[in-house]
Amino acid sequence: MRILFVTRKFPPARGGMERLAHELFQHLSGLADVTLLKWGGSNKWLPLVAPYLFLSSVAVQLLARADVVYLQDGLLAPLGLPLKLFRKPIVATVHGLDITYDNRLYQCIVPACLKRLDSVICVSEATRLECIKRGVPETKTVVIPNGVADTFHVELDDEARNKLRQHVSDRLGLDLVDKKVILSTGRLVERKGFHWFASAVMPKLLAEEKECVYLVVGEGPYRERIQQAAAEVNELRGHVIVLNQADDEMLRQLYNVADIHVLPNMPVKGDMEGFGIVALEASSCCLPVVASRLEGIEQAVKHGQNGYLFEPGNADEAASTVLRLLKDAQERRQAGLRGREFTLRTYSYARIAAMYLDQFQRARQDKAAR
Repeated sequence: MRILFVTRKFPPARGGMERLAHELFQHLSGLADVTLLKWGGSNKWLPLVAPYLFLSSVAVQLLARADVVYLQDGLLAPLGLPLKLFRKPIVATVHGLDITYDNRLYQCIVPACLKRLDSVICVSEATRLECIKRGVPETKTVVIPNGVADTFHVELDDEARNKLRQHVSDRLGLDLVDKKVILSTGRLVERKGFHWFASAVMPKLLAEEKECVYLVVGEGPYRERIQQAAAEVNELRGHVIVLNQADDEMLRQLYNVADIHVLPNMPVKGDMEGFGIVALEASSCCLPVVASRLEGIEQAVKHGQNGYLFEPGNADEAASTVLRLLKDAQERRQAGLRGREFTLRTYSYARIAAMYLDQFQRARQDKAAR
């Protein structure tokens, strides 16, 4: 099968969608003949990038006639309509915000284009329901979760882990050696709930675990809000630390020295969490995950298997779950090992790529039957 893979989110740009695009392309290339059209730069150039991707797609179809055109996110759906003239199936993946973005013009255009494509792959059931709500035919939708590559995990004994934690402490200018480290990674926006966890949950944790530290890693408009939440409460000073976005090597080190990873997401209109790929990255490193039972996170975190879920905004439930793990090193270790095994078995890119290829073949067969 010949696949035309079109993406506006690709390395060297960094982020969950970029890693997804790269890994999916690599694994699909081992199963089929894949032509890649990509953009790995800033979104500010999108008005110029979109015409480039469209014209390049037309050229590929004129010269090579791919059997399937794959658009890697919903924002690219408008490109798919004119490409239908080549009578080949057009398949797109929807990740979350690309269907719920709270803009009237956007909502008039993108969902209308998606429902005219041949197949819409949704990264979670929550995302699928949002597509259906906006008129995408249910029969055209299918859920295929994001995957994870086993590239973050470092096998460490206790001595090596302590040395790595000392190295991270020195590099960041922090004292993490004898601390219980709670980690959150992601874009610093309202829906991530980092500010809520800092102000509502951390005081409850510190009341029983004086030496715990909350590290928040990322960039975004809520940086000052998180820092302000920590500054306003005396006991939080020095216990809530906001770091800049980390490179892959620092992220790998943090995943392997932290004690717990939290995704304390909050519901925000027009800004859903489509999946929660950082939960898989953390879990693949034997890091126990505690997360809100919300939207696409439930597709990534299966309660009791690769993490624990709590009701969004329930500070008591979140704190009790985190405290149970902080106080019991054996349970923490077992939860981490169990989570890693489940995550790699369920969300390996080899498995996810095979599911994509199967859906491409179905779309091709359905197109031929019409």
